[in-house]
Order: sequence, then structure tokens, then C-alpha cells
Amino acid sequence: MIRKSAIFVLLALLSLAAAPAAADAEYALDFASAYVWRGITFTDGAVWQPSVTASNDSGFAINVWGNLDIDDANDMSAEFNEIDLTASYGFGSDAVSAEVGFIEYLFPNTTCEVEPGVHEGCAGTREIYATVGWDITASPSVSLYYDIDEVKDFYANVGVSFGGDVSDALAWSVDVSAGYAGDDFAAAYGGLSGGMYDGNVTFGLSGGAWAAFVSYVDALDSDALPEQPVDFLAGIGFSF
Repeated sequence: MIRKSAIFVLLALLSLAAAPAAADAEYALDFASAYVWRGITFTDGAVWQPSVTASNDSGFAINVWGNLDIDDANDMSAEFNEIDLTASYGFGSDAVSAEVGFIEYLFPNTTCEVEPGVHEGCAGTREIYATVGWDITASPSVSLYYDIDEVKDFYANVGVSFGGDVSDALAWSVDVSAGYAGDDFAAAYGGLSGGMYDGNVTFGLSGGAWAAFVSYVDALDSDALPEQPVDFLAGIGFSF
């Protein structure tokens, strides 16, 4: 059953999308060789990740994002195993920008082992977050997420991003980030203790309505994040 907060976010999205004079809508169709979230391999085969974002000039935005298994690597062919609903507010200046928000995680068509030999539908969860970025050399950023529902612990991420133009129609970028997780967050996803979590290096190319990437992701501390099946992944996306 979809929880009340999920219904609220969906209604907010519909209300924004229904007011074109006050809101802009962006649609994205992304394809990737795997789905990796904060270093954790959730789908180790090809996926389709559509999303829609409605936003307005005040800084408020609503996003709906999904992950669908394409090649049945996880026995879920043509099924969504995750849907995220995000409400956010962005603000700042030319030198520094910030965003705060709320994320509802839903896991339809997904089962979890609640005790040895017993599987049930995976419970969804919720996070609040804040992120700050600086428009200086290497564009550093800091993000903090706190799970207020199932996990009740935090995950933090620091990163740098830089890039440039290859031509008028083509740009490149490199993003490097590292995560740190609390004890309960790490334990919820198979770890033994909190600590340095995941490291990520991504090279991207973009031009107009498309963007492509290649990423290397790995655990920084195996006690916090056990070794995962996927270290390398790549993808391409289109937005309009």
C-alpha cells in the first residue's frame, strides 16, 4: 500500500504539472548497465530509469524516479523494483547553492528476508536531506541524508566536480565522491559497523539533450560496506 506521504508527493507533482504557467516539467529516460546506489548493487543487470521533475521559479521541485529491470538479471524483468518520490527546495547565490528535501523510497515487486527462510515485501523508508555546493574550482559539495523511518541513521557524502567544453556541442565532466555511513545505516545494508562507505569516480560526456557516463564504484571499508558484485557501470540518458 502506498503511504500517505507518497500520495501527497504524487498529488503535489500532478498539481505542479497541471499549472504550466507556474511550473516547468523535465522528462528523463536513462539506461544503465546496472543500478548502484551509494556503492550498493541493487540490480546487477541492465536497467531503465525514467523520471519526471516539475519545478517552478521559487525553487520548489517534485520528482518521481523509477528503476526497472530490463534483462531479468534479478528475476524481475519488466518490473519496477524501486520508485523514489522527492520533494525539494533549492536556494542560494552564484557562489554557493543549497537544497533541502524529503525522499520517499518505495520497493514494489521486491521481497526481503525478514528472518531466515521468511520473505516478505520490502518495507519502504523515508529520508530528509540537505546539500551545499560551491561554484569555485573543482566545485566541491557536501550532502547529508538522515533516514527518519526504517533505519534512523545518517549517510554523508563529499564530492568534487570539474569539467569543460570539447566543442560548442559537447562537454566533459569528472566527478569524484566518497561516502560515510553511521552504524545503523551500514548494518541495514549488510555492513558490520559504520565508517568510510563508498568511493565513486565518474567520467561523463554530454551534448544537448543527451548525456553518457562511465563509473567506477567500490567499498572504502569492507566492515561498513561489503564488497559488491558491480564495480564498473555505464549508461546514457536523454532529457526533454
